[in-house]
Amino acid sequence: MYQNNKVSQPEALDIYSLQASGQASGKVYLDLLVLRYMAQRIHVHLLNLPTNTLLPSIEYAEEHHNRIHRIVIYKQQEFLAKRNLMFVGFISGIQEQVTLATIQEIHRVDKLLVAELANNPGLLSYSSLELRKGCWYNLVLLSNFTAKTYFKNNSTHRYASHQLAGHYYMWIRLHNGVMPAGLSGGDGGVGASPTRTFNGMILQSTKYYAFPGVGQKPMVRELVYDDVIDGVTGSVTRSSSVFS
Repeated sequence: MYQNNKVSQPEALDIYSLQASGQASGKVYLDLLVLRYMAQRIHVHLLNLPTNTLLPSIEYAEEHHNRIHRIVIYKQQEFLAKRNLMFVGFISGIQEQVTLATIQEIHRVDKLLVAELANNPGLLSYSSLELRKGCWYNLVLLSNFTAKTYFKNNSTHRYASHQLAGHYYMWIRLHNGVMPAGLSGGDGGVGASPTRTFNGMILQSTKYYAFPGVGQKPMVRELVYDDVIDGVTGSVTRSSSVFS
């Protein structure tokens, strides 16, 4: 088991400093900065997790400005050795007025889903971080495409996305991509620039969901990227817009 030290710990995430310095240009770039930071935190957590830990394990890590980062680990040794990871980044904003019943149902379903996901053999981890009030970042790391399709076939996930989402969310950005070098690649350690840490995650597509009203179906727009050359601008060579 590895011990915590200054070399292995990622830098504290301060989104306000990033914005002020002009390093976070654009929402997608900012999303990937946060998601990469979350991946670094998962990496450090795995290195310090005893090999005999009962899985899935749930850790509530305290972040900068008293933010709580929930890290659920479903695989351990396979995770550390794995390359060519797939990731899903789910970023959301909550409606200004949400009923108590909806909030309670969201929490119930979330707890149920975390338990059910243990049956997904290709799922490595699922972590959640509330960056600011009402703005959540969720990062799912997977070993293969089959693990992604599990979510579409899971009844609890379908219920949450088709029945509850319109009553709870104001908007959603859903990112899909790959991490060719796994958790360790492009990490950079302490002092690494945001551009370098971003380069460890290659974005393939983004879906934007906007909910016009409580309980209404969202407007959806999708961007598909063939490649990401630069951490700030990227290279978008193909896009499509669909509203439903």
